[in-house]
Amino acid sequence: MPPRKTNKPDGAQRLKNDLKNHTIGSLYLIGGEESYLKQHYLKELEKAVVDETFRDFNYEVFEGASLSANQLTTAIDSYPAMAERRMVVVKDLDVFKPTAALKEDLPNILSDLPDYVCLVFYYDTIDLKPDKRTKLYASINKIGCIADFSQLERHDLIPWVKRHVRDAGKHIDNDTCDYLLFICGTSMTNLSLEIEKACAHSVTDSVKRSDIDAVCTKVLDAVTFDLTDAITAQRFDRALGLVNDLIAQKNEPIVLLSAIARHIQRLYAAKLAMQSHVSDKELMELLGSKSSYYARKMRDSAVQLETKWLRRTLLLCGESDVAMKSAGSDRQKVLELMLLEMAANFGQKKGIR
Repeated sequence: MPPRKTNKPDGAQRLKNDLKNHTIGSLYLIGGEESYLKQHYLKELEKAVVDETFRDFNYEVFEGASLSANQLTTAIDSYPAMAERRMVVVKDLDVFKPTAALKEDLPNILSDLPDYVCLVFYYDTIDLKPDKRTKLYASINKIGCIADFSQLERHDLIPWVKRHVRDAGKHIDNDTCDYLLFICGTSMTNLSLEIEKACAHSVTDSVKRSDIDAVCTKVLDAVTFDLTDAITAQRFDRALGLVNDLIAQKNEPIVLLSAIARHIQRLYAAKLAMQSHVSDKELMELLGSKSSYYARKMRDSAVQLETKWLRRTLLLCGESDVAMKSAGSDRQKVLELMLLEMAANFGQKKGIR
């Protein structure tokens, strides 16, 4: 009988296991879209490796863009001062596409790391994109750990939100958690701030939707719901006000157009799905969302809209995209005219299916 395969933990889980088991290695690559988790686990590594008493001697940080092979080698070869280990952090250096100053020497440097060093390549403003075709990847994957922290899914975020609310002395139920994620998005960095605001606003022992509505900042996807609702309620002034607010927050008109088009596409998909009598679970899969609240919200909005209006609006979004990308166009004006035509088309919807 062939040996049974064992699933090797992914890099993020391996880093967590190393911290839990006090088996910190010599090389880590930390990246991903979830800044909160990246920062958290970098700090946890610092706590585990660096003796605070002698931190100044045993902890160095470099910016990858200006780092030379000699600087990196010197930092790695320097023996810890009055401590067992030292830590070297290199920020925003793409190990798989290094600078000219490091390209030739980096593979040899990484293949011969001393046990007393913990070298961390921290991807802050650049993306961690391992090139699995290279020998360097095979070497790093063997001796080190590539930890990619993606944004958490709903089933992981809900307990995390509840813990943070509980730490503030409050309570929040699952439905309100779902609403918070819909309004504020799934970035843990952003959520931690919004949770703090909602808890501070609550005058009871529970965080309610009214607290979230009162003080939390909506993400773009949530605002597009309000925008569509305003148009279909024939409140063009409200829709225009929302757009002006978003532009004042430094959102580019073409980004807003893209968000609106994406939202209309999902509404159209939800409309067609409802006509085919799909289940809520199937609708969630179709929308690419694991949030039952989001799927219900999309379904409730779609039921009030007519198929032909959604089709017309999708075509209008495409035409507006072309107009925006034309030389010399006033992009904000194109966006405003599109919203006006959306509202005008909706006003003519009666009897159309």
